Amino acid sequence: MKNRQKKRSIAALSAIVALSSVLAACGSNTSNDGNGGSDSGKPVTLKVMSSTIVEKPAGEIEQELADEFMKANPDIKIEFMGLSQNDAFAKITTLATGNQLPDIFLNTSDFYATANGMGITADLTPLLGEDFVKGFYPSVLKESTIDGKLQYMPWFTTPIALIYRTDWFEAEGLKPPVTWDDFVKSAQKLTKDTDGDGKADQWGFGLVGTNNSSGTYRFLPILHSFGASELKQDADGKWVTDLDSPEAIEAFQFFGDLANKYKVTPPGAMQNAYAENVTLMANDKIGMVISGSHSIAGLIEKNPKLEGKLAAVPVPKKTEHSSNLSAFGFSISEKSSNKEAAAKYLKFLVEKENAIKFFEGTGRMPTRMEAGDDARVQSPVYKGFLDAQQYAVPQPVVSFFSQVQSAVGTAYQAMLAGSTKAETAATKAAESVRSEIERNQ
Repeated sequence: MKNRQKKRSIAALSAIVALSSVLAACGSNTSNDGNGGSDSGKPVTLKVMSSTIVEKPAGEIEQELADEFMKANPDIKIEFMGLSQNDAFAKITTLATGNQLPDIFLNTSDFYATANGMGITADLTPLLGEDFVKGFYPSVLKESTIDGKLQYMPWFTTPIALIYRTDWFEAEGLKPPVTWDDFVKSAQKLTKDTDGDGKADQWGFGLVGTNNSSGTYRFLPILHSFGASELKQDADGKWVTDLDSPEAIEAFQFFGDLANKYKVTPPGAMQNAYAENVTLMANDKIGMVISGSHSIAGLIEKNPKLEGKLAAVPVPKKTEHSSNLSAFGFSISEKSSNKEAAAKYLKFLVEKENAIKFFEGTGRMPTRMEAGDDARVQSPVYKGFLDAQQYAVPQPVVSFFSQVQSAVGTAYQAMLAGSTKAETAATKAAESVRSEIERNQ
């Protein structure tokens, strides 16, 4: 399987060699930039490809940290290459083809298998130090390691959990839901006609029903909580799916029932994406939403009056809790001549106070236990996300996972539309995934 994935990665590289003409504008190879490596004792310029540097407020904090690092290490200069995460992985692939990768580049669980197959990531364990690496949460390391090789240093995570309005729950005498039965009862109680016109204008739950990564990111923990999996390896290491299992069928039915039977979601669930639900919650229209820790900061930015009125708990369960980590971090290029300086910078980013500074400004969770144990992170607002991390299900490391997501999204949208039986939607999704597995064997 690993050899086949590597062959596909090599084939993908060969297909884009023609794009190498665009590389001249992207700077020269860091291994030939004239700065020398950190071993030489000469001044070093670290080129860092980052998507967070172009975000607000994340980029401002990242630049502040880089400035502090350069002040403490005057022989090392940080030079950012900023771009959106949506464009990053194609850009990394192109730069790798032309041997033009920066010293440090962003990496996530969506790309690290591809990067590993391309042979462009240095093993970070010896660079960071084994004792240092042990300080990361085990679940985070699991999502950034392949075949015992630490592909990228996890900088932060955005674990998924259930965010809820504490003031609304207190007013109704409700406790944070643990099971889906608890959840439905709470959602029904929070769904109301507040203006007396006979129509609900406040809802218990903001459902993200779009068929894209944002939608599947929030649905898959629900699927897992029923004991089903979209893709997993069997005892022989072969990829299989149980999307047409009784557990999966029940999960799809439950998702559709939230909108069609219980009516605890705003109208237009199939079109309501993440942004719409954040706006609805900020405008006092919904009481619960499944999302990542970064949403807390986004909600308060839209409505400062929500400060102190939000908290989170793990996604409710039928049989087990579940979460996604969405770990984000940085890799060091295998061909960088500045590996030691790069490792020094990466270790600086996750030092306790630096990690907490980034967390407080963005809501993105620290990846090291010493920072996660701090009282500032263990607040009632964010503790639910920390608790959710222990239930994280690693994303399957396959090149066709986006097709798996699309099949799942098509199935739950069919349920939201109310035009298909759960068994039918689940069967079609399973057939689609099995076709992808066969195509990629």
